[in-house]
Amino acid sequence: MIHPQRNLRGHWRSRCYRSYVPKTKPKGLLTRFQWVLLCAFVATLGCQTPSPDWSGTWKLIPTKTGYLGQVLTISVSADDEYRFDESSSHAIRCDGKNQAIGSNRTLLCVKSGVTRLDITLKENGLKTRSTHDELSADGKTFATTVTEFRPNGSVITSQIVFSRLSGSNGFAGRWRDTSFLQWHADLILKLNDQALHIDYPSGGEHMDLPLDGAEAAVQGPHALEGSTRAVLPAGKREFRTVTKRHGKPFSQGTLELSDDGRTITETWWNPERPDEKGKFVYEKK
Repeated sequence: MIHPQRNLRGHWRSRCYRSYVPKTKPKGLLTRFQWVLLCAFVATLGCQTPSPDWSGTWKLIPTKTGYLGQVLTISVSADDEYRFDESSSHAIRCDGKNQAIGSNRTLLCVKSGVTRLDITLKENGLKTRSTHDELSADGKTFATTVTEFRPNGSVITSQIVFSRLSGSNGFAGRWRDTSFLQWHADLILKLNDQALHIDYPSGGEHMDLPLDGAEAAVQGPHALEGSTRAVLPAGKREFRTVTKRHGKPFSQGTLELSDDGRTITETWWNPERPDEKGKFVYEKK
């Protein structure tokens, strides 16, 4: 989530990695012995080289996860206004008419009975995204198929499946996103003295995060537009993370490596609701 950098909780921002120790002894710089003493002194602030055990391919342990997927709440008014509440809230009217939603942008929502919704977004008259929502025959699940039309001419399609938690008729009710676990089933980490590379191959997201806490874009075919992430080492076996969307933090978290180097625990939370935490546990392949 896994998951922009303020100075995380006042955490130590200076890098004290071994590769940055001068190989000569220029005047005015710390000697190697003085540098070692300094690192020892500030070790409690995280001035330690992250363990090489971070690098590798990791597999999610579903039975140890503390997160079962995001919950989406849909409410439907008598005049066919659909309100979607998840990490944010928005409403659209499914009346088959183009609606202006911003500068040169329009939205069209078409309802087919109680089982299908088709939503089309356009910018400057050009289609940028279409969404097809369809309920299963028993009404217990619905699938959202999203097709993005990129400026370079490429077309990206993805699907999310929701299972019903409440409600009994149509789209109205509470739904759990079951795809989130699938997208995070595998985790690839590559650590060097400059950056931590994070890749969720099933989710189509990857990022190269500088170890000094600088923000870096979340990349890949399924990356949310305007998403960034940052990490800061907090000792050899922990990273602290912040994820932003369009400059606004929406997730903080930690990555913790076990003492034996065999498992990683990823924990995250909304900054506005720090007591509601999600957790993934990965084991090394």
